[in-house]
This record gives sequence, structure tokens and C-alpha cells, in this order.
Amino acid sequence: MIKKKNRRNTDIFSLAFLDIIACGFGAIVLLLLIVKPDLPGVKVFSESELMQNLFSLQDKKSPLEDELQYSGQEITELQNILNSKNEEELKLIQEIESIRSLNSMIKGVKNDLNLAQQSLTEEMKRILENNDRDVEVGGIPVDSEYIVFIIDNSDSMISAWPYLIKEMNNVLEIHPQIKGIQVMNDQGKYLLPRTSGKGKWILDTTGSRKNIMDFIKRRANLGQSRSNPINGLRVAINNHFIEGRKVSIYLLGDDIRGDIDLNLRKIETLNTDRISGEKKVRIHGIVFASSAHANLIGYSQFVRQLTLNNEGSALWIPIPGHPGWYDCSGANCGHVAD
Repeated sequence: MIKKKNRRNTDIFSLAFLDIIACGFGAIVLLLLIVKPDLPGVKVFSESELMQNLFSLQDKKSPLEDELQYSGQEITELQNILNSKNEEELKLIQEIESIRSLNSMIKGVKNDLNLAQQSLTEEMKRILENNDRDVEVGGIPVDSEYIVFIIDNSDSMISAWPYLIKEMNNVLEIHPQIKGIQVMNDQGKYLLPRTSGKGKWILDTTGSRKNIMDFIKRRANLGQSRSNPINGLRVAINNHFIEGRKVSIYLLGDDIRGDIDLNLRKIETLNTDRISGEKKVRIHGIVFASSAHANLIGYSQFVRQLTLNNEGSALWIPIPGHPGWYDCSGANCGHVAD
């Protein structure tokens, strides 16, 4: 019987085979690295190119950092401006609210004042209905458009002259804006001839007022006086009454001649409109107690009644050194106080 030989099982994937395969693959990879084949879509950079790109990026980094820092500063400034605007807006809102509150308060005060005014008006009406006006109380009406001064420049007015000038200034001051002025003495003589005559007036200006007062300061400029204002009143009413206009006559003096009642009746007739019965002009009187003479009391009584009858006011101006009022209507008329 023939014996069979023991044959070893053959393995095609032995270690030697694997070594050969590995070496072959490595050789292929080495060839690829040497020949640098161009692969589609893949760019291979050299070391020098990579370094250049790195340096370029570093150069760009610094300006970008500066720009970024500048942008940050701008953002900070804008934020500060925004905060400031917000504060201003808040203050404006507070001011608006304050104004609204003030307006509301003012409206409330106005309503209270209106109610008070209505109440006061009703109360005034009630008082006026129950009480007559005391015609001897109150100041001089200042509703005149035209003013005529009639001045007594007799010797008895020498000591009173500075006070007469002062009172004329006071009268002009309480009439800050009128249309015309006239000045004459108690005999009806115009003191400024250029503007004398019926219907003529001195235009009321600062300059004309000054000229009038400068002229009046010298008493000698007024001519001679007879201490009787009736003639002056007659000329003033006849020449300067204007239909529909408000005219006031200011009588300045300390003396009168003739019968007082008769003179009052003459002026009453002259100054009363025959149709309407109304007064043509308003007559005021200023009495200067300059010296003790027999006619001073009579003149005072005349002025009081004259102004009462002609819708005017009467004033008495005491002069320093005046010896006092006295009545010469009795048995001691010849007596003059020391």
C-alpha cells in the first residue's frame, strides 16, 4: 500500500503577499507626490505663497482693528447722544405737563374771577340802585378831547403863581392825549395869538405843551386882568364849543366881580343847549387861597356852584402863608385877618 505525502494547506493571503501589496501601494503614492498631478477643483499652494497670504492677512488685520475701534467709538457717541435726547425729551414732557397744569390752574382762576366779577357787578348794581352819588366826592373827569384854560393873572395871584403852574401841569398830565388846547386870561384874551380865534386850537404835542408852560411862567405875558372870569367863560364857550365833542374849561383864579347869582345865571343860559337841555362844555374850577381879600369867599361859592351846575369838579389849593378864610358878608366885612 502506497502512503500519500502530507501537503501543507496553501494560503494565498500570506504575510509575504501583504508585504508586496503594501510596497506597491506606497510606490504609487510616492509617484503621485513627485509628479504633483492636477486634481480638478483643488488648488495646491506652495509654502511661500502660504506665507505671503499670511503676511497679507496680518497687514489687513491692523486697519480692520482700527476701523472696528473707531466704529465702537461712534457707537458710544451715538448712544450718548441718544441718552441726551431721551433726557431732553423727558424734560420737555415734564415741561409740557407743567404748562398743562398751569393752564388748568389759570382756567380755574379765570372762572373764579368771572364768578367774582359777576357777583361784584350785581352787588354794585344793588348799591347804585339804593344810593345816590355824592357829587362832591371824586376826582376830575378825564374824558375831554379839548381843554381851555382861563387864567386870572391879577396882582392877588402873584404868590399863587408857582402853584397855578403846577396845577396846570397836573391837569395836562391827567389828559395824556387830547386833540387841542387853548389858553386865555379871564377877559377872554388869547395868550398865544397865532392860534387865537373861533374854532382854532393849539395841536396837542410835547413841544406845544412845553411852549405853553414856558409862556405862562412869566405872568406879565398874560396882560392885564380885571379878576372877572365871566368874559373869559363867554368867549371860551362861544368860540370853542364843538357839537358832539367833549370840551372842558378849567377856570383858575381867586376873585370875581359883580353879582354872583347873576353871573351864574348868565353862564347857565350860555352853556345849556336850547333843544336838548344838555351842557355844551364841562366847567372845572381851581381856587387858589393866595391872600385874604373880600371876594375870596364869594369866588369860592361861585366856583362851587358853577362846577356843580356844569358837570365839573372844584379844587381848593391852599397857599403857604395864607392868613386863612374869612367871610366878608357880615358887619365885619372891612376886617382883614392879620
